[in-house]
Amino acid sequence: MSTLLNSVLSMSANPSPEPPRKPLGFVSYIPTGFLHFSSVNKGVARVLASTHITLSPKDSAFTITGSSLVNEGRKPNVAHSTQLLYDLCKANRLKKAIRVIELMVCSGIIPDASAYTYLVNQLCKRGNVGYAMQLVEKMEDHGYPSNTVTYNALVRGLCMLGSLNQSLQFVERLMQKGLAPNAFTYSFLLEAAYKERGADEAVKLLDEIIAKGGEPNLNR
Repeated sequence: MSTLLNSVLSMSANPSPEPPRKPLGFVSYIPTGFLHFSSVNKGVARVLASTHITLSPKDSAFTITGSSLVNEGRKPNVAHSTQLLYDLCKANRLKKAIRVIELMVCSGIIPDASAYTYLVNQLCKRGNVGYAMQLVEKMEDHGYPSNTVTYNALVRGLCMLGSLNQSLQFVERLMQKGLAPNAFTYSFLLEAAYKERGADEAVKLLDEIIAKGGEPNLNR
């Protein structure tokens, strides 16, 4: 994935993932400064202190609990940290969400697969496929194998960037790993082919997919 990752990162047009200025504009943000925090408590405290977000009563309860733990000098656990991650993503605070997940890892609080997948999906929706790919690699390093859901987010993100060729190469690599594309994967590719190359090329790609046994969902 490293070659593809370098190629995607080279397309960077905006160093900040939030908020995106163009719907399909690529953003590449690689957080570094927060890695120097002395502890997860100090880091999470800064995130909480500098975050101004509106949450539902249910979501607020989790965030307030995490804040109380930090104020009491206790390290938040996986559940509290993950909920803060979700809250920040919902409030479109992607930079701070990235900080939380990096602080978790640096402090020995390993995010679970659902937390990684959620952030990967949020980043891809905003065009930050490069950092999303790095997160997938970290997720696999921590023993959580990626699945079709995770990779579909990356495929969709690449297609949104207008990178059909890279999307097709990526899917080929997934198949070599034993992951079978599903109807959504093919639909993302066909939509991208239509937008980038026109109806004739999209139909040609559809024929190739069907010939290989794929079953695109044409009713999306």
